[in-house]
Amino acid sequence: MPIPTSRTLPGILLPLAALWLGMAPSTLDYRVQDLINQALAADASEQIVIVAIDEKSLAQLGRWPWPRELLAEAIGKLGHARAVGLNLLLAEHSEHPESDQALARAIAQNGKVYLPAFPEPDGTTLRPTLPLPMLAHAARGVGVSDFPPESNGEIRRTYLASGPGDTRLPSFAALVAGQSTSTTSSSNPGDWGRSQPRLLPHLDSDTRFTTIPMAELLSNNQADPRLQDKTVFVGVTAAGSGDEHFTAIQRNQAKSNGVFINAALAQGLQQNTLATPLSPGWRAGLLLALALGWQLLARRRKSLHPIRQAALFVGGMLLGDTLLYQLLHIELGTATLGLLILMAATSNFFLLQSHFKKLAFTDKLTGLANRHHFDERIVLALQHSQLERQALALLVLDVDHFKRYNDHYGHAAGDDILRQIAQVIASMARSPQDTVARIGGEEFALLLPDASQKQAEAIATELRYRLLSRQIPHHSSPLGRVSCSIGIYADTPEPDATVRSIFEQADQALYQAKRNGRDQACVADGLLATRI
Repeated sequence: MPIPTSRTLPGILLPLAALWLGMAPSTLDYRVQDLINQALAADASEQIVIVAIDEKSLAQLGRWPWPRELLAEAIGKLGHARAVGLNLLLAEHSEHPESDQALARAIAQNGKVYLPAFPEPDGTTLRPTLPLPMLAHAARGVGVSDFPPESNGEIRRTYLASGPGDTRLPSFAALVAGQSTSTTSSSNPGDWGRSQPRLLPHLDSDTRFTTIPMAELLSNNQADPRLQDKTVFVGVTAAGSGDEHFTAIQRNQAKSNGVFINAALAQGLQQNTLATPLSPGWRAGLLLALALGWQLLARRRKSLHPIRQAALFVGGMLLGDTLLYQLLHIELGTATLGLLILMAATSNFFLLQSHFKKLAFTDKLTGLANRHHFDERIVLALQHSQLERQALALLVLDVDHFKRYNDHYGHAAGDDILRQIAQVIASMARSPQDTVARIGGEEFALLLPDASQKQAEAIATELRYRLLSRQIPHHSSPLGRVSCSIGIYADTPEPDATVRSIFEQADQALYQAKRNGRDQACVADGLLATRI
């Protein structure tokens, strides 16, 4: 049995994991961030109003799409709004050209209407589906409503500028919110490009934007004071509209429609609270610094409670992550790294506990089992042999004239001899069920479950032969070399047999071997011992 060495997880694993996690936040990072930031989320802004094409309006005004004169009438009633975002796809001509013209006139007369463009698949890339040219010309601006889904289908981010080739249209929500966004050019003219990413905000689940059904707006002959100097979004909210997306904006609302998402984005832009995701390089660098910081702390400040220490460190990480998000509006995401730190600390703790347990059962000089471990193993072996009526063998070995060897060669040389003999005895173990132990100064034991007398004798003979073959000099011995005497117990224990009785028989056989001149093995036979 080799001397157990301290084992912990390789230190390089955590930094490597941090670099890998730096590529993008994991689902766990998102979920933990959502839980924390939803709990800290702001109320829906009173400065934003949604004019909803809802079930009530559809029931009163008919199925969608409506005649565009209705939309023109609605826009005419929004003249006292600060800005109007018409969150509708108006890319095709109506059946009656005068309807499109009426809507264009209403948009131009209002002077504060913004229209969206939507990215649509076109082969391997995207192209913008733009509003009709006459409507776009009449509007104050056209922006892109671009919410690319994550791999799980959830929408978590938008871009303040996106478009095909070297064209970058500003975000629709940013235009309506009155926020100017810079645009950039693409070096790949055929590709859809995106820049200035922002995360969707979180809103308190108990609040809602002021919502006015379209039918109510059209039926009101007077200006609605709820719209005065407000940012207004007009869009479809009716269930089954096809404009519903999985988001984490509110805790109790798994899906959000497009007009609600744009309204939430406009609030975040107006309040300057939209978070920016870190680039993979920055994210990987910060996570790597946290991982290395934990490892440095764990090495320099040894704790009796390493799991608690790790939990406190991870709690500090999550607090710092939350402050970074809430105060500086930067997304990092440390939950997965924190979980890995906790797992590593827990694994290392139990690995070290296992290591210490092995040390408690191991003889430090030889690496064999110590007397304590041997005593536990022989009790179990005896109980098993008695229960199964199986044979049990015990070899007790003593180094001949070991005191003379120490006196002649010194204690360091004596320790070396004990290690060599331990190697020889350990080489005789047949399986992990066999126990090789140092049970005294120069005394060893070999416990052999389910071994017959003949097998035990053969093992003892082979053991002495292997020691003889080493020809270790011992000038203070009559033989001139290191030798050993062996006492053997080999029998099927009776039900009343005890560890003490078995050990006494093996011990008696050992002393008989010594009385017979040493360098031999004797087998216990009741109270007698027979040389082999």
